[in-house]
Amino acid sequence: MQPNLTFFVELAGTALAEVASPTTLAVLAQRQAQVSMAIVDCSVERATLIRRLNAAGIAVTAWLVVPAADGYWLSADNATAAVDQWRQVLAWSRLENLHFSAVGLDIEPPHADTVGLVTRPFRAAIALAPRLRPKVALAAAHAQYRALVAEIAQSIDRVEAYHVPLILDERRAKSQLLRRALGLVDIAVDREVLMLYRSALPVLWGRGLVAAYGPDAQAIAVGITGGGVASLQPHFARRELDLPALLAELRTAARSSRELYVFSLEGCLRRGMLDAVCAADLLVPAGRNPNRNAVPLMLARKALQLGLKTSRWLT
Repeated sequence: MQPNLTFFVELAGTALAEVASPTTLAVLAQRQAQVSMAIVDCSVERATLIRRLNAAGIAVTAWLVVPAADGYWLSADNATAAVDQWRQVLAWSRLENLHFSAVGLDIEPPHADTVGLVTRPFRAAIALAPRLRPKVALAAAHAQYRALVAEIAQSIDRVEAYHVPLILDERRAKSQLLRRALGLVDIAVDREVLMLYRSALPVLWGRGLVAAYGPDAQAIAVGITGGGVASLQPHFARRELDLPALLAELRTAARSSRELYVFSLEGCLRRGMLDAVCAADLLVPAGRNPNRNAVPLMLARKALQLGLKTSRWLT
């Protein structure tokens, strides 16, 4: 049986028309694919598209983000904004008679920090070092997010978390350093999705990302095929995945999980490859041994975990 596929959508307002054609919905429905949609607005266009997806039998996840002024992605710094945003989305969905099969919590460093780490990684990392969040503030944010998950569960069957893979290394090291530096939160949810985006890293590291982290993942997101926040698009554009690269990533991921995610639906459509992705056999071998590409990253993971263990005595 083929793995389940979920496509991320991160478009606003009238741009949603890009993914709303009857042909696109038919392809998704035929594959029994799902959509995780960033709720960046509560527009008429969004409500209309969600109703059409509901009518076509395509499950929709409400991917929760907060206003850009609050950091956009969810972090230890904006738990209150995340709670407020969920309540607004819930009220809107009831008003518009929309059905969500799940809610996704996109947990990443604040937007400004992420842009810095992508564009000037060494300078940004040095700048983060003296800004470690107090342990008490981190604990308070975790408590708020745990309460948010419980609140969502009263209305929605499944809560997902979208995580950067470093969270696994921090857990293994029993450290809090990355959470304090990057504002990450680590909470129990029904499904944890690791964002293993090859396009987000230099080639040497990105090509082994799925093989290095996939065996430890409950669900795996691959990409990037295009789209995303405007501030990061230019930096990832030259490494966006074409069809052969995307299928190789999905086939490598399928060795470890039946729940696969693709970022993004709009990127697949722009490249004219949605039909091929949905029709592909993802259980055939990925080609060359992907574990070979993972060796540098697996060594880096061991070094990182050792450093994080050491940090427990220093922070």
